[in-house]
Amino acid sequence: MKLSYNLNRYLLLCLLGVNTSLFAQVKTEEKKPQEEKPKAAVTEEVEVVRSYKPILADAVKIRRNPDLNEKKVFNPKVKYNPIDKKLELDSEIGALEAQKLIKQDEETLYNNFAKFGMGNLGSTLGALHIGTDRDEALQAGFNFNHWANSNGTLNKQKMSEQSIGAYGRSIGDNIVLDGKLNYNRRSNYFYGVNPEDANFNLDPKKQRFNLFEGDGLIYNRIDPNDMDKFAYAAKINGYIFNNIFEGKETGVALSGGLSKNLNKFQIGANGLLDFTTSKDFAYSLDNHIFKVNPFIKLDGEKFKLTAGINYIAEFGTNSNSNLFPNASIDFSLVKNYLGLFAKLDGNVNKTRLKDLSYVNPFINENIDIRNQIEKFNISGGIKGTLAANIGYKAYISYKNIDNFAYFVNDTTRRETFNLEYESGNTSVFGITGELNIKFSDIARIDSKLELNQYTLKHELNAWQHPSAKLTTNASFKIAKKVKLDADLYFQGPTKAKLYEPDPTSSTVPAPLIGNIKTLKSFADLGVGAEYLYNKRISAFLRVNNLFNSDYQRYLYYPSYGFNILGGISYGF
Repeated sequence: MKLSYNLNRYLLLCLLGVNTSLFAQVKTEEKKPQEEKPKAAVTEEVEVVRSYKPILADAVKIRRNPDLNEKKVFNPKVKYNPIDKKLELDSEIGALEAQKLIKQDEETLYNNFAKFGMGNLGSTLGALHIGTDRDEALQAGFNFNHWANSNGTLNKQKMSEQSIGAYGRSIGDNIVLDGKLNYNRRSNYFYGVNPEDANFNLDPKKQRFNLFEGDGLIYNRIDPNDMDKFAYAAKINGYIFNNIFEGKETGVALSGGLSKNLNKFQIGANGLLDFTTSKDFAYSLDNHIFKVNPFIKLDGEKFKLTAGINYIAEFGTNSNSNLFPNASIDFSLVKNYLGLFAKLDGNVNKTRLKDLSYVNPFINENIDIRNQIEKFNISGGIKGTLAANIGYKAYISYKNIDNFAYFVNDTTRRETFNLEYESGNTSVFGITGELNIKFSDIARIDSKLELNQYTLKHELNAWQHPSAKLTTNASFKIAKKVKLDADLYFQGPTKAKLYEPDPTSSTVPAPLIGNIKTLKSFADLGVGAEYLYNKRISAFLRVNNLFNSDYQRYLYYPSYGFNILGGISYGF
C-alpha cells in the first residue's frame, strides 16, 4: 500500500542518521585494512490492521458445494410438555344463559259449576258439580245431571235421565286410593209405531231403569325410570240394577294385577272374579266368571312384544272352561310416523241386563241370557302420525264368535225386542280407521269409521247390526270468546227380521216366518256454539238432527226430528 511504503522510507532515513552519529564519537584505531562486507537489507515493516469489508469478488473465495453423497439420518430427540388447558375458540357462538321466569299469579279456578238449558221439544237440561279446592293429594266432588225430552212428535215419545254421584281420590307418596258412588235413573216409553197398522201399539207402556253402582280402586305409584319397578293394582265393583217390571240384576267383581320388571322383560298376571245374578219373573240365573291372564312382555328399541294366555272358567247355572292365546306385537318402522301392530286373543263376553239397557232401551221382559265366546280374534294394522298434530290408525280384524247375539222384534208385542243367538260359529271381518287432528285449543277433529261383514251359518243377516258406521266429533275456536262444535253419526243400511204369519199357509193360526225389513242409511248432524261472556258466565246453543232426517235405528222407532236446546252455565 502507498501509506506503508512512505512510512518504511521514513524509518530507514532515521536509522541511517543514528548510525552516522555513533560512528563519529568512536576513537579511530588503526587497523589493518580488511575486506569490506556487503550491507544487510532492512526487512522490518509495520502493518496497520483494520476491519475487513469483503466485496463481491471475495465472496467467490468462500463458496462451498454440498456433499450430495452424504446419507446420514438426523433424528432429533424432542420432548413435549403438554399444558392441560381447554382450547377456547372465539369463532364459536356463545351459549345463552337461561333467564329466570317472572313468577306469575296462579290462574283462578272455579271448583263449582252449574248449567241450565231448555229446548223446543219441552226439553230441559240441568247440571251441577261441586268439588274441592286445588290440592295435589286430595280430590273430591259431587255431581248431579238431568236431561228430559217430553214433547216428541209421536205418541209418548218421551225420554229422561237423571244421575247423582260422589267421588274421591287420595294421592299418597306410594299409594293412590280412588272411589265413587253413583245412582242413575232412566225412563222411556215403548213408543214404536207401524205406519202399515193403524192399531199398532195404541197405548205405549213405560220403561224405567234404576242402577246403583260403586267402585273402589287402589294402586301403587311407581317411578317410570325404575328398571326394577314392581306394580300392583286391585279394584272392586258392585251394582244393583232393576227395571219397571220384574227384571233385576246384581253383580260384584274383584279384579287386580301385578307385574315386575326384570331388565327389559316384564312378567305379571291379571285376574278377575265376577259374580252376576240375573232374575226375571220366568227365571233366576247365576252367571259367574273366573279369569286369569299370566303374561310376559319384552320392550326393545323398536318393538314391544307380549305373550300370554287367557284362562276363563264359567260357573254357576252353566259351567264351561276355555283357554285362549293372548299375544301382541308393536313394531316401529319410522319412529313416531309409522308403526305396525298385531294382536291375537280370545275372550268370553258376559251378557248383562244392565249393559243391554244402554244398547237398546226397548228390550222385552225375560231376556235370554247367554255369554258370547270369542274363540278367535286376530287384528293387525298400522298407526302413527302424518304430522305433528295429525294421528292415524287403520287395521283389519277377523273374529270367530259362538252365541253371536242380535235383536229381533217380539212376535206378540212387536214394539219390544228379544235377544236371540246364532248357534255355532259366526265370523266377522272388519276394517276400522281412525283419524285424530288437534291444533292446540284452536281445532280438534276425531273420526272413526267401522266396516263389518258378518257370515252366519243359519241366519241370512246379522239382524239389527249395521255394516257401516261413521262417528265424527269436531270443535273449533273461531274467536277469543266463541267456540263451535259438531257431531256427525252415519249408519249404513241395516237388516231387521220380523216374525209374521205365513200368507201361503192354510193353518189357523198361520205359522210365523221371518221376513226381512230394511232400515235405510242415515246421517245425523248436530252443531253447537258457545259464547264465553267471562271466566264465570257462558251461553250455549245446540241444534240436533240439523237436516231433520227421518230415520230408524231400531225397527218401528223413528228418531227425534230437528230440535234446539239452549241455555247458560255459571262457574263459582
